[in-house]
Amino acid sequence: MRPGWAALALVAVLLGAFWARQPAQALSMFDQPFYLGIAHDLVQDGRFTDGFMFARAGDDGTRPAGMRFGPLYPALVAATAELDPGVRRGMDCVVGTEGRDPHCPSRAASLRGLQWAALCGVYWLVWWMGGVIGGPAVAWLGLLVGLGAAPLLLASAGMVMTEIVCLGLTTGASAAGVAAWRAAGRARAAWCGLAGAALGLAVLTRPGLLCLLPLAVAAALAGGQGWRASAGALALGAGLVLAPWLARNWLVLGQFGLTRSYASHTLAQRIAFDMMDRREYALAYVCWLPDGRGIGSMLAGAHACDRFGWDDPTSFYRLGMRHMVPETLAASGGYEHHLGYLLHHYVFRMMLKHLLVSVPLALRGAYVSHWWGLVLFPLALGATLRALGRGTAFAPLPFLIVALPAWAMLAFNAAVAVNQVRYNLMLVPAYAVAGGLAAAWVGRRAAARAALVAA
Repeated sequence: MRPGWAALALVAVLLGAFWARQPAQALSMFDQPFYLGIAHDLVQDGRFTDGFMFARAGDDGTRPAGMRFGPLYPALVAATAELDPGVRRGMDCVVGTEGRDPHCPSRAASLRGLQWAALCGVYWLVWWMGGVIGGPAVAWLGLLVGLGAAPLLLASAGMVMTEIVCLGLTTGASAAGVAAWRAAGRARAAWCGLAGAALGLAVLTRPGLLCLLPLAVAAALAGGQGWRASAGALALGAGLVLAPWLARNWLVLGQFGLTRSYASHTLAQRIAFDMMDRREYALAYVCWLPDGRGIGSMLAGAHACDRFGWDDPTSFYRLGMRHMVPETLAASGGYEHHLGYLLHHYVFRMMLKHLLVSVPLALRGAYVSHWWGLVLFPLALGATLRALGRGTAFAPLPFLIVALPAWAMLAFNAAVAVNQVRYNLMLVPAYAVAGGLAAAWVGRRAAARAALVAA
């Protein structure tokens, strides 16, 4: 069996074994109703709306057109609902009960199956990128390291949410970038165009990823004269994918943009964390560790970490949702002015504190899959810094194609959002390849030492 097929078979068998034990989550949990509501309106009325969670129906029983969320994932949910009665029944129940009934049908087998297949693709691309970056040993070792995050990713694949589709697209974009790095001429431009298209699709899934597009184009331009056409191809690939949605928003809603109201709503929640005092700031580094609530309780008392969670009435998250969002929205005069108001009255006026609070929030997002991420975080960061320096056998230069976008999004999410682990699944391929590089390097050192002793 060829190595690529062997890797895919290993991934499918292992993920399939774990998948069989994965319980189907109620469709009313977490943010699933956001996407189910938009998909329902798309199926029912042929119109992209903001869904029942964010828009009320008019006198005719339909909701107005909207652009709060990217269109790709709701369109995928709607397509599977047209083909799979199980998805349709669950979707209709969630919308009909406005997400209040935890007993709605929750199979959604076709959609979850697609997400499982996308996750298999992610792991295969991790194997492939590891091989291109560091050789066969890095490919297999990186794959084995990456499978340590499988429980988290399989749980995400079981939810009707954007995470796995988005991870598949961003990993595909990175893989196309790695392929471009080892190609030349028209082949390089073609791979960059494919990377841009994949990134554009990822942006249509989670619009915040748009910040990666200028960074990717700038990185391609930094490659020198031979990369200029490739940078243009990357921008063109992304632009062609994004253009229809931008045109629709301009023609239907009179706004040329990807999204409306979601950015300021999210930033207001994030600004609430800037209200922590010095003691709370120190505790943030502890409480956001894996199992940090227990550590914080041991060090600072039973309820020391309550303000850093989700459910406590005094938490910063509740402060943002219940007070910061509605109060600043009212003060700004509506979503049209909300983002500018937040930037002018809060972020720019307390820029230093905002940046300082972003540090523990970034660490919170970096601990992907708990202790797995805590261990691999400094390893991947060290490999990135070494690759930025000059590129070595431990950290080859193309590793940056995998790592830098993930670090950029980690920093961005910490600055503008309540930075959860699920926002930073792009770190999984970077951590996996870094782990493979480190393990292969240790193996080479041990073999060289053994040969020296034998001599």
